[in-house]
Amino acid sequence: MALPKLNDKPKYEMKIPSIAQNVRFRPFLVKEEKVLMIAQESENTSDILHAVVDTLDACVDGGVPKSKLTVFDVEYMFVKLRAKSVGETASVNVECNHCKKHNKVDINLEELHIEVPDANASLIELTEDITLEMKWPNYLDLASLPSQDTSDSKVAFHILNRSLSAVITGDERIDMKDESEAEIEAFVESMNRDQFEKMQHFIESMPKLAHDVEFSCEHCGEENTKTLEGMASFF
Repeated sequence: MALPKLNDKPKYEMKIPSIAQNVRFRPFLVKEEKVLMIAQESENTSDILHAVVDTLDACVDGGVPKSKLTVFDVEYMFVKLRAKSVGETASVNVECNHCKKHNKVDINLEELHIEVPDANASLIELTEDITLEMKWPNYLDLASLPSQDTSDSKVAFHILNRSLSAVITGDERIDMKDESEAEIEAFVESMNRDQFEKMQHFIESMPKLAHDVEFSCEHCGEENTKTLEGMASFF
């Protein structure tokens, strides 16, 4: 007689922020938690990202569109998944602005949300004749970064280059997926400072998982207001 399957039905619903698609999901189980723990112990960004997305894929009914998931999709969805799997409240250590000592602050993960701007914000006019079409970085873009390229500048240029979707010149649209990395890099390096800063602004304005917290420092009594950003801030 076969053993029964436990907890394998979707129970909850959430939205993939970048594409506004609702999906149903179940909490992660011991088998997925084991994979997450092994990836976390490796301290390898690529391994951790793949483990998180594989967990989402296993828990979402019908899987997730991996090729479409942005970095902020993964962060938001995993926090929502974690809230239903482990608990809706997370206790995090937050540094006091005054004495620099850490305080334990409780955060309701269900209150976290992401605002996604209008798609037209992805068009950048470089010249009168050339427009750059940008896209939010895919989680695969970050996961594909070679492990040895960990400096801030290398990561920044890697993400910038992978965020170019197309170049529009008159009636022609040049899709960047048809161009080599060397050609894309040469195109970016041919920009002047103003043009390059427009690209940087697009990346810097990418939606982020963020939450404002207020607390009175238990060590010095100072009142604090801080903004926590990124998935790692909430665990």
